[in-house]
Amino acid sequence: MPTLKHLITTFTIVFFVPLAYAMAHAPDAANDDLTWIGVVTSDATSIRCGANESYYPIAYANSGDLVRVHGKRQDWIKIDTSGSVFKNSIGYVKYPADNPAAFSTEDSTGTSSGEIEVLAKNIDSNELYRSWRPIYRMHEGDTIVIVDSKVTEPGTLHREAYVVHTVQMPASGIGWINASHIARATEEQAAAFNRWTGNPEEEEEAIASSDSNESSEGVDENASIDTEDFDDSESLSIAELEAAWNKIAAEAVMGAEVAPLRDLYSELLENNKDDLVIARISNARIKQLDVWAGLQEQRVRIEELRAELAAKSEKVNEYQSLMSMYGDYALVGRLALSNTFDGRLRPFMYRIQEQKSGRTLGYLPTNKDWDLTSLLGQTIGVTGTKSWNPNWRVNVVHAERFDILSPATATAERPIQ
Repeated sequence: MPTLKHLITTFTIVFFVPLAYAMAHAPDAANDDLTWIGVVTSDATSIRCGANESYYPIAYANSGDLVRVHGKRQDWIKIDTSGSVFKNSIGYVKYPADNPAAFSTEDSTGTSSGEIEVLAKNIDSNELYRSWRPIYRMHEGDTIVIVDSKVTEPGTLHREAYVVHTVQMPASGIGWINASHIARATEEQAAAFNRWTGNPEEEEEAIASSDSNESSEGVDENASIDTEDFDDSESLSIAELEAAWNKIAAEAVMGAEVAPLRDLYSELLENNKDDLVIARISNARIKQLDVWAGLQEQRVRIEELRAELAAKSEKVNEYQSLMSMYGDYALVGRLALSNTFDGRLRPFMYRIQEQKSGRTLGYLPTNKDWDLTSLLGQTIGVTGTKSWNPNWRVNVVHAERFDILSPATATAERPIQ
C-alpha cells in the first residue's frame, strides 16, 4: 500500500490547465429536420432497436443496402424501417386478453383503438419476452398488417393472459446502425431508394440532401441534454437493466454504482407488479445490491477509521499538506464513465471516483462547451457547487471550471462500450 509520502511524491508534478485552454467546444448541432439516404458499407451489419451495442438486432443489412437517415446520437445513426432491408421485418402488438377493445382485427388487418406500441422482434431469439423494445407507436384509428395471432397462458409473459399479434413492421419504425457502417448515398442510389419505397416525389429532396456537406448528417441528440430536464418517464426494460448489472458486476465493489441501479430496479418493479419474470429478477437484484451497499458502507467506515489513525500518527503533517492542495475544489478524483447515468437509463453524466478505493464521490453533468472524453482516467479537481439530488440519491457537481491534477504519465482508461 503506498504511503502518504509516496502519494505526495506522485503528485509533485501537477498541471493546472485553464478551462479555456483545456476545453474544446462541441460542434454545432445540425438541423434534425433534414433526412438523407445512406448506403451500408459492410456485410452482416446489425440494425438495432436502440443506439448501443446492448440493444438487440432487428435486422441485418449488407454492403450496398440503402436506408433513410433521420439523425444521429453519438456514434449511432437513426434510420426508419422503410426500404428493402426491412421488407421481411416483423414486430409484436400485445394487450391483455380481457381488454379486446384495445385493438380490433378484421381478416389480416388490425386497428388500434388508442395508443399502442409495436415491439421490434429480436431476430436472435424466438422467445417473446426477449423482444421488448417499442420502436413504433400506433394511435387511434391506425392500421397494421397482422401475420399471426396467439394468446399466451397466464404466468408466461404476464400474470394474466395476453393477446400477441405478429405484425408487419411499419415503415415509420425506428432503428439504429453504427455510423462506421454507413455512408451518404449517391444521387442515383437515393433516387432508386425512393422509387423502391414508392416515394418518387422525394427524389428531388433526397438528391439535394446528398449534395449537402457532412456537417448536416443529423443532430447529436445528446449534445444539449440537461440533467434537470431529463425525461424519466421513458419506460425501463429488464434487458436494459440486466445489461447495466452485468457491467457493474464486473467492477470492484467499491467502484460499483449500487444505489442508482437499485433505484432503477425498484422503479421497474413498481411499474410492472403483475409481470412475474420482472418481479422475480428485480427482487433478486435488489437483494444483491442491498448486500453490496452494506459492504460499501463497511469499507467506507474502515477507511474513515484508518484516516483517523493516520491523523494521529507521525504522518499527520504530510496528510494535511496533501489535502491542502485540493481545499478549493468541490470534488477531486478520477474521471470515469457511468454504467447507469449513460444517456439511456439516466441522463449522461461523468462520475468522479476516489483515487484510492474507486468509490464514487459524485457525478459531473455534461456541458456543451466541454469535451471530457479524452480525460477519462485522469485525476481532476472540480470547482463549483456540489448538491444532493434526492430523486437519484447521488451528489451532482455543477462545475464552473476544473483542473487536471494527474501526472503526465497518467493513462486514460478504456471508454465503456
